[in-house]
Amino acid sequence: MTNQLLAVKNLRISFHTYAGEVQAVRGVSFKVNEGECMAIVGESGSGKTVTSKAVLGLIEPPSGEVKADSSINFAGQEVLKFTDRQWRNYRGKDAAMIFQDPMTSLNPTMKIGRQIMENILLHNKLSRQEARERTLELLRMVNIPNPEERINQYPYEFSGGMRQRVVIAIALACKPRLMIADEPTTALDVTIQAQILQLLRNIQKQEHTAVIMITHDLGVVAGMADYISVMYAGRIVEQGTVAEIFSHPQHPYTSALLKAVPSLNQENKARLQIIPGTPPDMIAPPQGCGFASRCQYCMKVCQHRDPAYTSFSDTHQAACWLHDDLAKAAFDYQDVSEVLNHA
Repeated sequence: MTNQLLAVKNLRISFHTYAGEVQAVRGVSFKVNEGECMAIVGESGSGKTVTSKAVLGLIEPPSGEVKADSSINFAGQEVLKFTDRQWRNYRGKDAAMIFQDPMTSLNPTMKIGRQIMENILLHNKLSRQEARERTLELLRMVNIPNPEERINQYPYEFSGGMRQRVVIAIALACKPRLMIADEPTTALDVTIQAQILQLLRNIQKQEHTAVIMITHDLGVVAGMADYISVMYAGRIVEQGTVAEIFSHPQHPYTSALLKAVPSLNQENKARLQIIPGTPPDMIAPPQGCGFASRCQYCMKVCQHRDPAYTSFSDTHQAACWLHDDLAKAAFDYQDVSEVLNHA
């Protein structure tokens, strides 16, 4: 049996702006087990990064608000009730984050060795020499050559891929049980992307670290994740294992994302399918399904009522009115995945 590490229930997050209340996350729930990787997939603005930041307590009041009925449980502890001191002990030690842009997350005025050692010294009772040895060990772990020389260099002396490795080393400094990777391969060429993903896979296996991968790239997900949560308009519209999501998508948005990815079986010069329209305005989110205005299967009920989740296995569920018995009878089909795959 795999132990549950993180349980997020009914997470709701809003941002208060001059234009109004932006409902960025609207009732998100998911679980992450120890040593497993869960990917959160969706277009920009779907609420992926905001969800991950809430797990680390990085939603800043008063502009940002995590609603009172939200719950984030880490290893049996309700983190939303942490004191400032508990948050400091939790961040970096129990849970860590690899941010999207390494150039903005690294301090350009500090040598990278000092930036890695800072986290080690904060959470461990080690001497500076012991912290330095741990830093060199981390640089070797993330495959940075000549660590004895590199430890004394500044971020600008590293390439984009090497800076990303430094950020991973900082996240791993205190051997966290949960690591959140927010678009870790953004702005890297495909060769470096593959190296970074392989590095993350190796670290996950070696350290038995749970990983939440935030991405819009389904190609990244295929070789990295165990489970996928598909987000749209601040909600999770489908959850399942990688095999279930890729082989039998049960939500039109999931199907549309998969069809927008280049395939080796694609005909020469064939155009990729696109998702027409734009995501909804989260200051005034739609009453019904968030994807209704862009969905070719949209029915009247989709525009007025939220669909309930339909379960297809212990791990696979989706929220779509196409799974309602009345819809199946009206359109004369049995399996929604067949309809979506042949659209």
